[in-house]
Amino acid sequence: MKRYTTLKTALLAVGALLVATLAGCEPERTTYDGPNYIMFSSERHDLGVMDSEEWFEIPITATRTADKDRNVGVEIIAARSNAIYGLHYTIESTTVTIPAGELTAKLRIKGYPDAIGVSDNLGITLSLAIEDEDVWEEYGTETEVYLHKCCPLDMNAFTGYAVVTSTWAMQYMNIESILVKTHLDETMPNTIVVEDMYYAGYDIRITLQNENRLEPLIAMSEPQVMGSTGEAFGTIYGNGKLMMMQPADSGSYYSPCEGFLLQYVTVYVEEVGTVGSYAHVIEWISDDEAERILREGV
Repeated sequence: MKRYTTLKTALLAVGALLVATLAGCEPERTTYDGPNYIMFSSERHDLGVMDSEEWFEIPITATRTADKDRNVGVEIIAARSNAIYGLHYTIESTTVTIPAGELTAKLRIKGYPDAIGVSDNLGITLSLAIEDEDVWEEYGTETEVYLHKCCPLDMNAFTGYAVVTSTWAMQYMNIESILVKTHLDETMPNTIVVEDMYYAGYDIRITLQNENRLEPLIAMSEPQVMGSTGEAFGTIYGNGKLMMMQPADSGSYYSPCEGFLLQYVTVYVEEVGTVGSYAHVIEWISDDEAERILREGV
């Protein structure tokens, strides 16, 4: 999934960060004493919309405190937004307040997952309605908000019959797809077992990570035996074990909304060398579809 550079709170840091300078063993602290600016704390916000009752908060930051409340208007730039207000999202209020003595306020926004497609690319351009003297020209007054449909992880949706479409199978097994069965691993959380994934007697375990709804990644905790070199190549190499591992930062992921996963793997034989890099897609299907495939083939 995607990672974006934000302005972080370097913007906020201009107003809020205390700079420590060493004087002996005791730090001397000074504070920002420049002009007051108001801005969004990040140039982009990606929201994983899963529940129509969930509010997201978009921080708005000032570089200096004030002795009174400050009301800040927020405008939707419709000409540069393809998400529709009231259909895809709503904003609690287009005016937010930075309380006296504080540096931040939060704009609250929520999305409607039923109106957002999995492959939609819906964006909203927001702009602050503030006085010219409050605008920091280097960072401007705008931010982009993107709405992404997300679904909760239901491990049961990743059990039962599935179809594996694999570049390994195409190259070494002379087939494109394989019908398999999967079940939950009773010893490892959020882990499925793909039974006989490529060769009979060799199951593969894959873990579905759900710490970040915007990055539903998959992982293998350790290399696994996917078959024998005799079955794959017609002869024995090394210890005869054909190993599979998922490289770090491979970009392998799953879709809890659509019921499939995409995994990149490296295949190798210990003390012999790497066979190559391959990819497979595992897509879960209904029992009826599985019965049809059993009768007619994949």
